[in-house]
Amino acid sequence: MSISARYLNFRCRISLLFLVCLLLRLCFSGKYLDSCDSIDFALGLRDYDLSLLQPHFPGYPVYIFISGLFFKLLHNDVWALALPGVLFGSLSVYPLSFLARRLFSEKVATLTAMLYLINPLCWLQAERPTSDALGFFFIMLSAHYLYQALTSHARTIHAVPGEAHCNTAIRKARQKKFRVPKTLMRSFAPRVWCGDRNLFLGSLALGVGLGVRLSYSPFLVLWIATVFAVRKRPCRIAALVWRLRGLAVGVCLWFLPQIGYTGWRAFFQNGFSFSRGHFTDWGGSVFTSHGLERVASFIKSVWVFGLGGWWYDTSCLRLVPSLIIAISLFCFFRNYPFDRREWFLGVYGVPYLLWVILGQNVANPRHLLPLMPMLCMMIAYGLCKACERGCKGVSLVFILLLTFCMAVTSLKLVIKYCHDVPAPIQLIRFLERHSNPISSRIYCSNEERFFDYYVPQWDVRTVRNRTELQRDVLSSLETPQQILIVHSPGEIEQFGVTRPPTATFQGNPYADSAREGLLLYTLTEW
Repeated sequence: MSISARYLNFRCRISLLFLVCLLLRLCFSGKYLDSCDSIDFALGLRDYDLSLLQPHFPGYPVYIFISGLFFKLLHNDVWALALPGVLFGSLSVYPLSFLARRLFSEKVATLTAMLYLINPLCWLQAERPTSDALGFFFIMLSAHYLYQALTSHARTIHAVPGEAHCNTAIRKARQKKFRVPKTLMRSFAPRVWCGDRNLFLGSLALGVGLGVRLSYSPFLVLWIATVFAVRKRPCRIAALVWRLRGLAVGVCLWFLPQIGYTGWRAFFQNGFSFSRGHFTDWGGSVFTSHGLERVASFIKSVWVFGLGGWWYDTSCLRLVPSLIIAISLFCFFRNYPFDRREWFLGVYGVPYLLWVILGQNVANPRHLLPLMPMLCMMIAYGLCKACERGCKGVSLVFILLLTFCMAVTSLKLVIKYCHDVPAPIQLIRFLERHSNPISSRIYCSNEERFFDYYVPQWDVRTVRNRTELQRDVLSSLETPQQILIVHSPGEIEQFGVTRPPTATFQGNPYADSAREGLLLYTLTEW
């Protein structure tokens, strides 16, 4: 079979996986706004204002723009916010598989695409009305083009003897007004243009991706490393400017409209205020959450939520894929040739991994989404390498068992997510049936955003402990007839409540912002 025919068959397989991925994600797309971020996005679709956290800094302009297009067509905020993740999360199969093909082989790329399709974290995040899946698409697209640029320039130097000096020879010939043979130009120029074009497209995709999620900025390290690696090749100043132009264009596409809408001063004031709160108060960074509990949360996010591994509170069905994943990772590290591919994967994953460990809430698994393709590639490579080393029958059984068990686990997860009502919405429905908004006041935490969106007529206030609650009640001109407290099980201790709750609302630990659930108390003394 010719190379072109093999490439066509590979593209057909990936296109089939894309259609399956898109169909599955459409079937189980979310029906509710399940987190405070999704509430902020929904409010931003109607009234975009960073000062009101609609949405919060940096404003997610690219995601809001694309969701706004869907909102104009569908007039449904949940679908408008979820469909970008469904569509672009499915499209991520293409850059992911093409990158895996260049890094490893077609077999590894096909298996990587299959693992991505049924990965629990990748599947679930594509269903949610958040920006993660859209940002993941641009990061994968950028990584694909950046690696293409790296390999294109490597071929320019090493593919043909003496080709590295062609650029210098052509320039000197033109300076001396010699005629440059067209055959030389045709043989060399496409290679240089291909590398610069790929670098431009990779930089452009990264720049646009930062407008989806600015928290993906650690991938700038990958871009800088690629630019410097390519810069070692012979090049002109114009080519170097071309390499820097892509990122600037991608950033300007969203940054200039953002500044024009919000203003310089307001934008940076909101950015400073939000960043200070994120790192020092509520963001879950290493400054506010540390110790063994943080380490355990990180391991659980990667192993349980990211790869679908077994944990003491999960199904025994997860034991089978856990064992296979461990064996495949062992085969990967044992047989992996440490070369340029290792350098690229390391620069891709390590900076972002450090950012998650130090600056993000490790208990929230969605922050680990960009690391999942690297793990899928490692697992796929380990299984394929075991197959090549004489364990073909065992490897095929492992692949079938892994795909089946992971698919069942992920399918159960997305079905539960699709049909379960988030805990804050359960709470609102309960209060609408059993309480009066005129005579009641509710004290809660992050759930205030849900009330602002669904039932803005309720008197809802945010407090963190009993002292703040007492201060607010005593300073009120009129004391409400009924005072209700809503908090998670871990936070309710701050209020000194010992009696059983009035109502309990279960949360989804994989998706719900109130993953621990919510407790409702009626306060009689303060």
